[in-house]
This record gives sequence, structure tokens and C-alpha cells, in this order.
Amino acid sequence: MERLHVGTMKKRLLAVPFAVAAALAVCVAPAATAATAATDPGAARAGFSAQARSLGLDSSQAKNLQNRVDGYLAKTPGASQVAANRITLSGGGELLLTLPGEERARDLAAAGNPGLSAGCPYTYVCAYSGEDFTGDELRLFTCNYPVNITWAGTGSWINNQRSTLYARFYDRNHNVGWTSPGGYSEDRHAPWGWVYWLSPC
Repeated sequence: MERLHVGTMKKRLLAVPFAVAAALAVCVAPAATAATAATDPGAARAGFSAQARSLGLDSSQAKNLQNRVDGYLAKTPGASQVAANRITLSGGGELLLTLPGEERARDLAAAGNPGLSAGCPYTYVCAYSGEDFTGDELRLFTCNYPVNITWAGTGSWINNQRSTLYARFYDRNHNVGWTSPGGYSEDRHAPWGWVYWLSPC
């Protein structure tokens, strides 16, 4: 067995609480910043920036991520930023943005829940700005609440609901242009050009 000097043992024991605290900070930050957002937007933005830096983003990357969030917020009335890369929608659902250097979005607050942290959770319809479920991810779960789609080009979607529930895609005039098969169904190469609204059922 390795024999450790008393000073070395103290250093190792002291390092443990700091490592745990750093890990907890990433998980707790979204809840704290979300609660602060309504009362102090400036403090909330500082919290989101700190969260981004805790994930290893440099100041330029953190600023770029926030600019993308701001772009979505400007086009989505009633939406709120609740984490560095997460926006909640007023009628139900959320938008997750990819982090710089990553091709798939992930929920930073759901690190302890694999069912929510990656992929499209059961009972949701998920839409992606890129093909093959890449890019920014829109997660919808509230029936009969069409959400505005602001993407162009080719993306993708997943209907991970029951077999009797269908996603509905609407054109600019709010007419249903196409209805998906029941869950589970998907399209890895879906055109967003004509789609202006999406409802999970």
C-alpha cells in the first residue's frame, strides 16, 4: 500500500469538496439563473455566461451562444431563457441550442436524467434544425399548440409519442400541409422551407 505524507493526504481530502462543488455548480446554475431572470435580467445573463464558461467555452464562444439565444428570443414572443443554451416556450415545450463545437443539442440541467439529457424523450415531438437529428432541437409536448418554425433548408424530426398521436405541419397561412405517421416515426431529411408552424398532436 502506498504511504502518503500527512500534508499530501490533507491536500487530497481538501480537493474532494471543491470537485464536488464545481460539478454541482453546473447542475444548479440553470435553476438559479432561471429564478433570477424574471427579477434581474442582467444578473441572469451573467449567470448564463458563467454557466457557459464552466462548460469550457471561452468568452467569444459564450458570447456567440448568447447571440444565438437572443436571436430566437426576438422571434419567439413569450419565450424565456432558463439556461445558457435552453429556452422555454410560453405554451409548452423548449428549445435547446447546440454548444459551440458540438453537432447535437443537450439539456445541461438534465445531466442526471439520461432520458432528458440526450435524444427525443418519450411523449415528445422533436424537431431539429439540421439533418439526422443534429443542430438546435425543439421539444414539444403540448397538444394543439402550434409553435413557429424559423428554420430554412433541410432538417429532421421525431414523433416519439403513442401510435395514435400525430405531428402536424402547417404552412404560413396556418393550413395543415402534412401530418406525420403516429409514433414512433421520424424523418431524417425533412424540408423546413414551407413549414411555419408545428404541433405535436
